[in-house]
Amino acid sequence: MDVNDVKELLELIEGKDIIEIEYSHGDKKIRIVRSSSGRVKKAQEVQQARPAEVQPEAEVDTTAEKLLVSVNSPFVGTFYCAPSPSEKPFVEIGSRVKKGQTIGIVEAMKLMNAIEADADGSVKQILKKDGEPVEFGEPLFIIDPEG
Repeated sequence: MDVNDVKELLELIEGKDIIEIEYSHGDKKIRIVRSSSGRVKKAQEVQQARPAEVQPEAEVDTTAEKLLVSVNSPFVGTFYCAPSPSEKPFVEIGSRVKKGQTIGIVEAMKLMNAIEADADGSVKQILKKDGEPVEFGEPLFIIDPEG
C-alpha cells in the first residue's frame, strides 16, 4: 500500500456520507475516520472530541455559544509543531493566525504536509504534542475567529 492507494481511498469517500472506512490488503491495513459534523463546532462539542489524556494548555469557555474552528488532521501520521526540532513552533496558545497560514505539520508516509489555519483568529488550544501520532480527521488546533 502506498500514498496513491491512500489518496484513492480518500477520493472514494469524498463527498459521500461515509464516515468510516477500513481497507486491508495482505498484512497492510488502513482505517479512515471522518468527522460527520463538519469543521466548525461549538466549544462544548470540541471539548468532548478531545482525547481524555490530552490536557488543554488554555481553558475554553464551554458555556459560551460562540463558534470555534477545529483544524483537523487530513492524514494519519505524526504531528509536529515546528519545522525542525531546533526551531520555534509555528504557533503557540494565543497566537494570531490568518487563514491559510501554516500552523503545524503532519508527516504521512515520509511526506511532510503543512497544516494550515482554516480561519483568521487566535489559537485557543493545541490538542497534540510534538511527535504524537494523529488519526485522519482528529482535531489538532482550536481557533477562535473572534479572538
